[in-house]
Amino acid sequence: MLPPRILGLLVLLFAVQGLCKPTKSTEDLNYEDDTPFDDDNEEDEDEETDNVGTAEMPPQILSRAMSVRVKAGDTVILPCQVVHTDNYVVAWLKDDKYLYFESQTYTEDDKRIVRLPNNSLVIYNATVEDSSNNYKCSILQNPHSIDLTHRLLVDENPRQESTPPQHSHKGIIRVRPSKKVEVNQGHNITLGCETDIQPPPEIKWFIENKKVDGYDPDIILDGNYITIKKVNESHSGLYQCLAEDGSNTPAMEAINVVVNYKPKIEIDRIVYSGAGIESEITCIVSAHPVALVMWYKDDKKLTQKKGSILMYHRIMPNSNKTKHILKILHTSARDFGEYKCRADNTIGHVIRSITLTGVPSQPKISGAEMTDDAGIILKWHLESYSPISEYKVQYRKGDLKWNIIEPEVKDGKGNQFTVECSIPKLRPGSYEAILKARNEFGWSLDSEPHTFSGDYPPDLALKKNSATVRSPGTFLVLLLVVLSCAFTSL
Repeated sequence: MLPPRILGLLVLLFAVQGLCKPTKSTEDLNYEDDTPFDDDNEEDEDEETDNVGTAEMPPQILSRAMSVRVKAGDTVILPCQVVHTDNYVVAWLKDDKYLYFESQTYTEDDKRIVRLPNNSLVIYNATVEDSSNNYKCSILQNPHSIDLTHRLLVDENPRQESTPPQHSHKGIIRVRPSKKVEVNQGHNITLGCETDIQPPPEIKWFIENKKVDGYDPDIILDGNYITIKKVNESHSGLYQCLAEDGSNTPAMEAINVVVNYKPKIEIDRIVYSGAGIESEITCIVSAHPVALVMWYKDDKKLTQKKGSILMYHRIMPNSNKTKHILKILHTSARDFGEYKCRADNTIGHVIRSITLTGVPSQPKISGAEMTDDAGIILKWHLESYSPISEYKVQYRKGDLKWNIIEPEVKDGKGNQFTVECSIPKLRPGSYEAILKARNEFGWSLDSEPHTFSGDYPPDLALKKNSATVRSPGTFLVLLLVVLSCAFTSL
């Protein structure tokens, strides 16, 4: 007679064979002609979809060419609305001579001929000499620029016609205090609009073609007047006064408000470089009037040196900012240190400090992955223009004592380095880790603390628990069940 264990296995096998036998519905199915599912094609389609619309939009001028005829003394506005010009320069020319290159003026009459932030050109108190068939707004690009050309004819204004009849439909519209107002930051100004049109029209105010309607709490509207409290550079622009009399061409006049403010500077506080390479320090300045910018190192004013130091500036497109650049052509150890960018104008001055250093950049966490031994592998990346000599990782659980690990130093790709640190057998709880790196010039800044959890991964726990309940007998039963199902399906 068979042993009970063998007898039990045979009974189990016969029972399983009944379960393994395919059902009729599945036997009748034929899958040979089914089209296989292609994961790669779907991924390609997704990529193609994602790439739709990512191409850079070409620059355009939306305004149309105009032929304008006015009388001497009038204000003229030549529009030039542009889009997609962040990477291009927009210029104004008259008879192929530059008036403005972005916000940089090339005319001696820049208090009367003004380029607005929206690229419109305003001519105040127009004269016969302003007449031209070639006022050109140009987006400069290679190989051909995009141009918009306006024509302007200014007629001599006879004295007897200088003042319209007292109660004519057009009447007179005047602005107060003048057509151009300069004010220093922090002051208050009041702008007014007066007219003799009868019956008195409704006066509407616009700023850069946007109606004044309480969107700025510092601009107070009071009938025909507006008051700007504690003006700042954002209040610069063209303030338009329109007499809404119901006609198709209501009378309008404008005030160009120019706010004088002390310089503002934008910098990167730390610039990383290395011995023997070219270093570039930048200082972005906005100011009105235009600021004078000077560079210092160790409190000594720097001057341009042929073959060693270059200093120059660029006007940034579509802004009132100028980028000032200090370039060190062949950096040496003595060039590292603190540099200062100082900007001065008639309103005030500002100084900002920049450190040029050869140490590695501050490491940044780039990833983390769990390991089979309930540990974790942390990854950082950083830059260094000199070989890395040492890494140091500190980690701790909660507020406990720091543990220190020194990961292996591996060669990077160019000046890019990746650091991997394995922390094994973590107990449940919250942890934080910090990395720093050293090269011949010293230690980097500590990375920002990276927090992670030491909780045991559920999938690993499942594997461990299932492994403990398996015995050789159980494994044999499972193997026989699988083989039985396989032969039955044949």
